[in-house]
Amino acid sequence: MQRIFQINGEEAECWLAHDGNRFVLNTPSGALPCRLDPTAMPGGFVLRAKGLVRDVRVAVGPEATFVHMEGRTFEVGRVDPAERLAGGDGGAADDRIVAPMPGVVVSVNAKPGDEVKEGQLLLVIESMKLETSLTAPRDGVVAEIPFAAGDSFGLKAVLAQLAPEEE
Repeated sequence: MQRIFQINGEEAECWLAHDGNRFVLNTPSGALPCRLDPTAMPGGFVLRAKGLVRDVRVAVGPEATFVHMEGRTFEVGRVDPAERLAGGDGGAADDRIVAPMPGVVVSVNAKPGDEVKEGQLLLVIESMKLETSLTAPRDGVVAEIPFAAGDSFGLKAVLAQLAPEEE
C-alpha cells in the first residue's frame, strides 16, 4: 500500500514490500532493496542499502518516527491520505510544533518575538534517549515557546507556535 511520509518537512510517496529475505523500498524514482537488522541496543538497527551499511537508532511515536543516523535525526511523519483527499491541508496547525511523543526539553534557541527563518533551530528535545532538533516550519515570528530547558512535556503538547501569517 502506498504511503505519504514527511521527512523533515518534505513529502515522499513510497511503499515497502518484502521479497522473502529483504525489504524493497519503492519510490517514484525506483526500487531500493534494503535490510534492517536489529542490534543489541534498544531501538538500534543496522541499515544496509545500495552497498552502504549504517548504524541507526529508531524511536517510533504515534505521530512520527525518529531515525538517528550519522549524528543527525530525521523526523518521519505520516500523512493520512484520507485527510488529504478531504482537503485537510493543516492550515494554522502548520504554525505549531507539536510533540510527537512525551519527552524533555534539552535546550531552547528562540523566544517569543524572535523573527525566524524556515528551518531555523527553535529547540532540542529528548524522547526515548534520542535528541531531536525542532525547527521553524516557515519564516515568521515566534509567538510562544511554553517550555524551558529541563521541562517535561506530554504527547501532542504544543512546543512552539509561530504568529499567524498576515494576508
